[in-house]
Amino acid sequence: MKDLHIHTIYSDGEYAEDKIISEILKAGITEFAICDHDTIEGSKKVNDLIKNNNLNLIFHSGVELSCRIKEIGSGINIHLLVRDFDYKDKNIIKMINKISLLRLKKIQLMVDLIKDIYGVEIKNEEIAPVLKTTNSFGKPHMYRILCQHGNYDRKEYYKNMDKLKSENLKLDAKKVLNTLKDSGYDLTLAHPREVMKEYDLNYSQLENIIKFLKDNGLNGLETLHTNNIGDDYDQFSKIAKKYDLKESCGSDYHGPTVKPDVSLGIFHKIDKITNNFIY
Repeated sequence: MKDLHIHTIYSDGEYAEDKIISEILKAGITEFAICDHDTIEGSKKVNDLIKNNNLNLIFHSGVELSCRIKEIGSGINIHLLVRDFDYKDKNIIKMINKISLLRLKKIQLMVDLIKDIYGVEIKNEEIAPVLKTTNSFGKPHMYRILCQHGNYDRKEYYKNMDKLKSENLKLDAKKVLNTLKDSGYDLTLAHPREVMKEYDLNYSQLENIIKFLKDNGLNGLETLHTNNIGDDYDQFSKIAKKYDLKESCGSDYHGPTVKPDVSLGIFHKIDKITNNFIY
């Protein structure tokens, strides 16, 4: 079984390399990729662990880059999955370094928003220990810090975090694709359903976005994903075939505490006859 979109503690996942490997083996997964947000640290550690222990697993290097398409409408936020790259690739390292600096600016925006909404002032000394463990500080990390000040509803918190004005704190999607398109790496648009939901798009409008990305170097589409609903898989697969994009599957697993409804190796595809999920 494959799962090409998994997160670790080195971004906003729950498990470090040894535990995520244990969970992957337990789930019966034989081929996978670690695609942490804007960092390759977790992917490198898992790769080393597999090699050092001679584990019989097919592993793909991976990262999930936070990007923005500036050329469509007022801008579209997307996540690009880059897989099967060389960890020493200077372009990858440069992108990671840039997005890490942008994430530091985003932290201040989160601190300001939390103060405005909850009246809680997050101190630098609360954030510093987390920054020592990851260069991909995100909303889950801030939520855990916030909960040290009281009991706060998780769903309400994430809804409030949608108010963050961080559009300019992302990598330029066109530049990322143009830079990597001749590398031979897997360049995939992650969870297209989330793009549709965020911008209230139909399949035709999503297709226009995918065509733009394809024209600039995209070569893959995550057609099977945990968040898929209804006809999503069939529609995404149709678009992928039309633009000669590789189809991939990803649970987007973060761990039972971070995303309790997401399990390793489970992707949503609807059986039109029984209306049940096929996994």
